[in-house]
Amino acid sequence: MGLADLLPFGGKKKETTGAGNETYSEYEDRLIEYLTSPSTIIQHKEDIQISKYHRVVAAIDFPRIVDPGWLTRLIEMNLDFDLSMHINPYNVDSTIKLLENEIKKQKTDLYALESEGKIVPQALIQQHQDTLALLQLVQEGTEKMFDVSLYIDAKAYASEELDSNAKQIMTTMNSIMVTPKIPSYQMYKGLKSILPIADDQLRVTRNITSSALAACFPFAITSLETHATGILLGFNEYNSIPIIIDPFNYTNPNVLVLGTSGGGKSYTLKLMIMREFMEGVSVNMIDPQAEYTDLVKTFNGKTIRIAPDSDSIINPFDLMGQTLDEKKLSLLAFFRVLLGELTEPERAILDDAIDRTYEEKGITNDPKTWSKRPPLLEDLYNEVLPLTRSSKDIVYKPAMAIVNQMKSYVFGPMKFLNQQTKIDLSNRMINFDIRDAPDIGKGVIMFLILEYVYTQMKKSKTRKMLVIDEAWTVLSAGDQAEYILRLVKTCRKFNLSLCMITQDVEDVLVSRAGRAVLTNTATKLLLKQDTSVIDQIADKFHLNENEVRFLKTARAGHALLIAENTRVPIFIQASPEEHRVITTKPDELIQLEQVMRPMGDDIVPEFDINKKIHQKAELTDDQIKILQDRDFDETRITTLTGDNELFIIKNETEESDEHFVLQHLILEETKKHTDKGLSHHTQLPDVTFEAGGGRLVAVEVETEGGLKRALENMDTKLPVMKKYDDYFYVVTSPTIKRDYADRFGGPEKVIMRDEAAAKIASYF
Repeated sequence: MGLADLLPFGGKKKETTGAGNETYSEYEDRLIEYLTSPSTIIQHKEDIQISKYHRVVAAIDFPRIVDPGWLTRLIEMNLDFDLSMHINPYNVDSTIKLLENEIKKQKTDLYALESEGKIVPQALIQQHQDTLALLQLVQEGTEKMFDVSLYIDAKAYASEELDSNAKQIMTTMNSIMVTPKIPSYQMYKGLKSILPIADDQLRVTRNITSSALAACFPFAITSLETHATGILLGFNEYNSIPIIIDPFNYTNPNVLVLGTSGGGKSYTLKLMIMREFMEGVSVNMIDPQAEYTDLVKTFNGKTIRIAPDSDSIINPFDLMGQTLDEKKLSLLAFFRVLLGELTEPERAILDDAIDRTYEEKGITNDPKTWSKRPPLLEDLYNEVLPLTRSSKDIVYKPAMAIVNQMKSYVFGPMKFLNQQTKIDLSNRMINFDIRDAPDIGKGVIMFLILEYVYTQMKKSKTRKMLVIDEAWTVLSAGDQAEYILRLVKTCRKFNLSLCMITQDVEDVLVSRAGRAVLTNTATKLLLKQDTSVIDQIADKFHLNENEVRFLKTARAGHALLIAENTRVPIFIQASPEEHRVITTKPDELIQLEQVMRPMGDDIVPEFDINKKIHQKAELTDDQIKILQDRDFDETRITTLTGDNELFIIKNETEESDEHFVLQHLILEETKKHTDKGLSHHTQLPDVTFEAGGGRLVAVEVETEGGLKRALENMDTKLPVMKKYDDYFYVVTSPTIKRDYADRFGGPEKVIMRDEAAAKIASYF
């Protein structure tokens, strides 16, 4: 029912005299007051009930020094509450007089204590120094003084829930050095002080300077929702809150990284790749400068080098799992890259020649023929060559143009493309190194790799990333750009994240494919930008003045993260171990090489310093010393074979050393049978692997000493384990296996460590 329905004359505000000489305007005001007022208010000592229970907590003391956004922790509490601040400025003259009187009083107190031979409290000395400094700042006009009141109204429908909420609020206030106080028997005044009517009836105030007051705004720094399945991308620039995101949970999983040279683009994306890979995401990279080779080596990935002297190659005529009609369309786009923009006669000749080339190899529209050996560039060349002897210019000229352009790909420096596909993609991390490919053919090679990888990735629905470094080489070439355009619009349905890095913003803003990338990319990272393009970026990304200033002055590794409609300044921070893998600074690489291979007569044999677990018996004394210098510890563990062995480990998890080593040994055991095994230090099972028939198997290691705690851990993890095709626990307590196996699925689901190797082998 609307207000007009309650008023006479259909809600008209005609002035007239009613009962008690009350006008309709007065009646309307009284009616609004009646409709918005609560029916009952019940007051207690420490709360007030108006439908919900309310308890007001007042701040009676603040920390001496505060940082920007220091109230963020209060605002980000996931509780039902309202927060109110009342701010009243001091007059400058009265402020100076007040501070001068305070200084006189403090001097008197200090003199009295000193004259009596008593120890002067450091807090009093500090307070006197602060007051002197503040007086000087106020006199200079740098600072002003304000009275500030801060109240938080905890709310709940039940008194027990109210007690819990209020306790959490007071605990959080104490954690940021704000002293809380519940104003007993004053809840009605407290509630009025909270309401947005600018009426501070409690008057629990504290004077504060303008700079400290400014640090209260904004109350909450823009942040992002934390995804349970995401990765740590960086930390909030203002409050160091971890930023954990999952690009696959946004409207599309694509990522775009923009920034000037030296801004940390590759470093940032390498860190992201590494962390996504550890979460089970498969990664393919197109690497024009061989920057990712060390990263791939660290994770036992595969680097596919495409160059005139390499064994790896992609045959342009390979169907790659496409239909013949799809491949023909792709080949026409490929030849536009190879030959330049095609004329209509050239297109017609190529169209016919491609058909005849496939027919010569017995490949037709019948799917049964698509598995036959495909033709080569040389076969197409031989189909077009006879046309160059035609007496008709409309045939001779376009045929000659095609043949002349193809000579370098059949007989010249690019002839290494004239062979059958030789690429093995049987790895979760693959890097295509095209640094040594001839510049004249890099566009062609880039196109072939994009098509090949995209086609292969479509076959699986698992999460995967395709990383294109120096993407300006793609976006600046028309036909590869058209392929990118098609790719970015369809990759989401294949669970594929396209990650692109470029330092040339104009490629993104001007080209059609670049704009498509921008439109179809939910996650964008803007690092330091050149001042010559900052206006274009500000306009395109709708940046405010603070964001523009941040991008102009950002240091390496600092970025503005835009995730759909949310944006937050962050800084990227790798752990020391991650940094050693991804850094490209020459000085750091030289230093690392010296650590890996110490100089002198006795050269330490090369070993993987990035491994967290080493068997001591396999190390030399010098290697052991290097590891111990890097905070590795020695521990003795019973292995899967029942032998007691010494290990040198760096356990940075929350698990025990025994659990840490056993988890590693079980993963190594799975690698004897499959390369599709992963170790997890999250809420997932400790080890997962793919068994025969594509079954996913989960393994949980339980080394807890106490029986009760061990069983609780196993019970907690059981619902997760049951989500896999099969699972089993590896325990160190015979009692659990003997007396409690049925609780977790039977004896075959709970095994001892010396049974693990046979159990894993049974799946294969």
